[in-house]
Amino acid sequence: HGPEKTLRLFIPFILIFIWVSACGTPTKKHRKRYAKQDQSERYYKKFQKKPVLAKKKAPPKLQSPPRHTTPVDTSLLPTILNEKDQTLMILINQGKYLVGVKKIETSEILRPDENGSRFVTLSAFYIDRTEITVENFQKFQPRYSEKPYTNGKPCPQCPAMGIDWNQARKYCQWADKRLPSEEEWEAAARGNSTFTWPWGNEFRPKHANTFGKEDGHLSVAPVASFPAGASPYGVMDMTGNVWEWVHTKNKDLQIVKGGGWTSYNNQSKISFRNKVEAKLKNPTFGFRCQRDAGL
Repeated sequence: HGPEKTLRLFIPFILIFIWVSACGTPTKKHRKRYAKQDQSERYYKKFQKKPVLAKKKAPPKLQSPPRHTTPVDTSLLPTILNEKDQTLMILINQGKYLVGVKKIETSEILRPDENGSRFVTLSAFYIDRTEITVENFQKFQPRYSEKPYTNGKPCPQCPAMGIDWNQARKYCQWADKRLPSEEEWEAAARGNSTFTWPWGNEFRPKHANTFGKEDGHLSVAPVASFPAGASPYGVMDMTGNVWEWVHTKNKDLQIVKGGGWTSYNNQSKISFRNKVEAKLKNPTFGFRCQRDAGL
C-alpha cells in the first residue's frame, strides 16, 4: 500500500500542473502573437498623431507689392522702343571713346577725309539699331517712295534713300530724336574697341553691303541683313548699305559716314568722313537718329 498511497498523493499535484500548463501556454502564445502587432500599431499611431504636415502655420497674409520710392531709371535699359516712330534703339553707355584714325593705321600721315585719333567723353545716349527704313519714313512723309531706287520694286524694310541732311534732321525732330554727332556715331560703331570696322580690324566682304558681288547684293539691301557685321553694341549696318548723315555745326557742308553699297573698303571705315553739301540727295544717302538717355 505504500507506493500506491504515495502515487495518490502526487496525482492532485500532477493534475494541477497539467491544468496550469494547459492554460498558461496559450496565454503566453497569445501575448507573443499580439505583441508585435501592438508595437506596430503604436508606431503607426505615433506618426498618425504627429504627421509632418500636422504643424501647419497659418498662411501668410497677402501683401501688396513694394512701392518704389524713386522712379525706375529707364536710361539704364539696354534697349528701348521709341514711341513716335516705333524704332528699336540701343543704349550707348556713358564713357570715353576713341574717335578718328589710330596712329598705327595712319603711319603718321592723315588723309584729308580723316581725323587723327583722340578720346572723347560722351554722355549715355540711345541710337537706332538700324537705318531709318522706308516704312518708318513714310509715317513722316507719306508720299515718299523708294521705287526710284529699287528698280520699281517695293522694299519697305530697305533704308530710306535719297534723303538730304535737312530732311533727315526734320524726321529725327518729328520722332523726338536728333541726328547723332560724328563722335556719337563712331562710339556706336566702334564701342569700347579700337576697331577699324565695326567687327574688327580686317575687312570682311560678307559682313557689310559694299561694292562688289561677294556680299550677295548689287544694290541696297533690307536693313539688318548682315548680323555678323554688327558693332560691339549690336548696332546694325554701321558699314555699308547707305551713307548716314551726322550732325555738324557747318550749315552748308555736312558729313556722311559708313559708306554705302557702292563704296570701297577704305570708304567704309568707321573713321572715314565724306564731306558733302547738306542739300545733296543721293540714292546712297540715308540716316539714323539718336536720343539722349533719360529723355
